[in-house]
Amino acid sequence: MTDMNNMMAIVGLARRVLLVLFALFLSGCVALGPGKTGVLLTAVNYTDEDYDVVGIARADDPEQLEAMERVAAYAGSGTMCCVSLPTQWRPGLKVVVKTRLGTKAKTYQEWAYEKIPLRTHELDVPRYEEPATLWVQILDSGKLAAVVSRYDPPHANWPGEVKGWPRASIEHRRKLWDRDNLLLQKQLAKMVNAKDRETDYKEKESYQKAINSVLFELKLLGTRP
Repeated sequence: MTDMNNMMAIVGLARRVLLVLFALFLSGCVALGPGKTGVLLTAVNYTDEDYDVVGIARADDPEQLEAMERVAAYAGSGTMCCVSLPTQWRPGLKVVVKTRLGTKAKTYQEWAYEKIPLRTHELDVPRYEEPATLWVQILDSGKLAAVVSRYDPPHANWPGEVKGWPRASIEHRRKLWDRDNLLLQKQLAKMVNAKDRETDYKEKESYQKAINSVLFELKLLGTRP
């Protein structure tokens, strides 16, 4: 009964937190001011580099970000609210995008000394008829493009020059395959060695189940691209 009461308390707390967040979201949109609309941010990455930061700088305080996303190589990010856009597009409209490449560190100590710079990009915002999702496309050679559209890149009505979702290069696909295969092979060897050393029958059975699970993942991984 105590566990049930604890669970109900947690659920109640979660609901209150969601209500507070929703209220903050609404107040943030109202605070945008007249002639402004809050829209979602989505990043699409057409390169082989991960990005830990893709954010839109605030117009009144460029050191602060209105919204920020992380996006992996050859992938799209989630959506983040909110970016302030004029309800009516005007010539010369720009947004300031800040980016930081993904960490290569494997430990906290490496990360602490990595010091990857935050880069600033000023992008033209092409004409839009209505405020919609602000898409930031990360292209080759460090180039970025901004698109405002309620359609996604593969859609026939997508207004951006670069269309379609990213497609990973064969080199990148091989890199990911090699990484995943190495991790699984190490895990498999560890499980096999542990099973061989174990004398208890039930423990051996448990290790065998783990081995079978890794073998199944290797099967799903398939052959190298």
